[in-house]
Amino acid sequence: MEDHINDLIHQFEIFIKTYPNVLTDKEKQLLKLSIEYHDYGKLNKLFQDKLKGKVKSDEIPHQFLSPLFFIRKYKEQLNLEEMLIVIYSIINHHARGQDKYLESTQGNDLLIKELENKIKDFFQHIGITQLSDQTKKLYSKYLENITHEIKNTENLNKKLEEKSSFINSLIKVSGILIRIDHSASGDDLTVEEEPINGNREIIFINYLKNQGKQPTLRPFQNKFKDCENLVVVADTGLGKTGLASIWVKRKMFYVLPNRTSTNAMFETLSAIFGREKVGLLHSTGLFYVLNSLESEDYTVLRDYNNTKNLSKPITVATADQIFTAVFKYPTYEKIYATLSYSDVVIDEIQGFDPAQIVPIIKQVKETKNLGTRYLIITATLPSIIKKEFEKLGFQVVIDDPLTLDNTKRHRIKILDKDIFSVKEYITQKAKEGKNVLVIANTVSTAQDLFSLIRDEYKKTNLLHSRFIYKHRREKEYRILKDYKENTGVIWITTQLVEASLDVDFDVLFTEVAPADSLIQRMGRVWRHKREDYKGDYNIFILTQVDEKRVSKIYEKSLREKTIQLIQENLTQEGFLLSEAKRHIVDHLYSEKILKQLNSKYLEKWKEVERVLNSNWTYLFKKEAHKIFRDTFTFEAVPYIFKEDVEELLQRYKNLKDIQDLEKRKFEKISILKQLNDYKVPVPVYWIFGDEIKSKSPYEILDKDLDIFVLAKYFEYDENLGIRISEETLKKYNFDEDIFI
Repeated sequence: MEDHINDLIHQFEIFIKTYPNVLTDKEKQLLKLSIEYHDYGKLNKLFQDKLKGKVKSDEIPHQFLSPLFFIRKYKEQLNLEEMLIVIYSIINHHARGQDKYLESTQGNDLLIKELENKIKDFFQHIGITQLSDQTKKLYSKYLENITHEIKNTENLNKKLEEKSSFINSLIKVSGILIRIDHSASGDDLTVEEEPINGNREIIFINYLKNQGKQPTLRPFQNKFKDCENLVVVADTGLGKTGLASIWVKRKMFYVLPNRTSTNAMFETLSAIFGREKVGLLHSTGLFYVLNSLESEDYTVLRDYNNTKNLSKPITVATADQIFTAVFKYPTYEKIYATLSYSDVVIDEIQGFDPAQIVPIIKQVKETKNLGTRYLIITATLPSIIKKEFEKLGFQVVIDDPLTLDNTKRHRIKILDKDIFSVKEYITQKAKEGKNVLVIANTVSTAQDLFSLIRDEYKKTNLLHSRFIYKHRREKEYRILKDYKENTGVIWITTQLVEASLDVDFDVLFTEVAPADSLIQRMGRVWRHKREDYKGDYNIFILTQVDEKRVSKIYEKSLREKTIQLIQENLTQEGFLLSEAKRHIVDHLYSEKILKQLNSKYLEKWKEVERVLNSNWTYLFKKEAHKIFRDTFTFEAVPYIFKEDVEELLQRYKNLKDIQDLEKRKFEKISILKQLNDYKVPVPVYWIFGDEIKSKSPYEILDKDLDIFVLAKYFEYDENLGIRISEETLKKYNFDEDIFI
């Protein structure tokens, strides 16, 4: 334990040397005390016996015993707030037991009672046989204060809004203790890696030179590079990534809506700042990095662990990895504390729905008060979001001439037809040598259309979210090459391509959707060209959809209003210009129009706000993360791959035979990556809906590794993905509506 505490002191010194001004002198003193006492509870005999395998449980988690030693020594030396900061940091450095002891007064009383009853069992071997009345009384007071003033969501949120110096210090001390403890407990980890040194403008300009591009900043970048908290609406191709690279002055987090766009940004920022400076943080980030290795490299595991511990100078992450901390799950302080001295870029914020945007805005507000700087860059900005950022004191730029792309890119034809009725027109465009992108609103529509077209036109491909990860990755790679290297190809896709893939097709056929989605889809056509588009229509919007399928995804009122607004804003030639696109999104998502349309968007927004501001204690971290998923999904293995997965699981069990620790670790990660490759995300209602639960939709192969195999009736085809046939629907008496 002494060695471990010394390791923490070493990590503390690294942190202070790397970021000397993050903590005040008093906060440094309190953090050092928290480090010294955080593990004293491990002296208890039950914990020692548990380590030796003599008992299975230490009954009370050690972090609830550690404060007893601290209180005994420092009760007269520190004031109430200082005592609370240290005791809270010690208790909070692990999540275990918090729901039992810190959720209510009854929980506090239970802890004190258990301590009284077991103190002899815990500490008799070091001469402690009873809990003194004074220590008991003080600990009860501190626990009650923590439960009602710090763990209570309503009171905590109030203090964060008031910029309470006490709460700010508590969050920083407790959050940094968690990171220091993780670093000291890992192999060859560090609490903070060396930050970016040198002038970032020069670094970025050197990158431009290496790419063979003009080595100067654009007017757009020059104008906004030194702004503080900024929301800027800017079109694609103006250099938003470059602006982000030079706007950031400190530790950097770059946040995007999904894993695919996050992977792409990781590669870009690695090219600018060096791969060793950039971490990738999402649920399969390690697997992505492993895929890019040409040979075994054990340092990738250390790098990934440093990334998870937020130690990289630059971290590219999905929103669920950063912005779930707003739910105040145990140890959330790790993220808030780190953000307090960081600069955060959020890209394409309109890509989130209200269940995600509302928590993001709330966390932005709270962490901005702690010291975080924010740059929000987006192609469109709904009015309702703009107002929220203005309330927070952000500079909001929506109509600066430097942010506008005046190129005529999208000539639009609105057709009162469904997507199936224009399949001949789609293939005709491809036969003319055009690369055609088709975007359907549901996976099942995309699959049905693909089945109809591919028989007569072989250069037709399908991409959606219900392929196993291995096949989806291959298809994403292929679509990125296809539009550049081939002609006359057809790609049928879903919303997956809206913001995640940097593709540039000649023609788009899309089912109608709300304005923000439609404009994102248009951005996949005539994307990188510098000159005006001069041909026939290159965007076709199909207004007839299967309401049974689509109404669950996009409200009819928003779709209809979108078409009206597009028609009103087209030029005489049929072009929809950049300025008009912004106006449409701003108008559609104004509170006035949403109320007029009786839209559920506003209702959902208000409901999420209510939950966040309610006196809920916290959501478990896993539950909080689910809110940020594109949909509620369940990851499972299609039945066709069951034998392959069983073989991998057997190899996993045999890993204990490998003596070399590094090799065993690397092999373990390799097997987990291969297991992940066989998984496919399916909607939760496919598995847990009342209509299907009785049909044994899956079996568990390995609960610890979350390996579930779908029932046989979920058919998998490498070309189509996961689906269920009409014959099976009839055989099992399923309502086909389940499988949209």
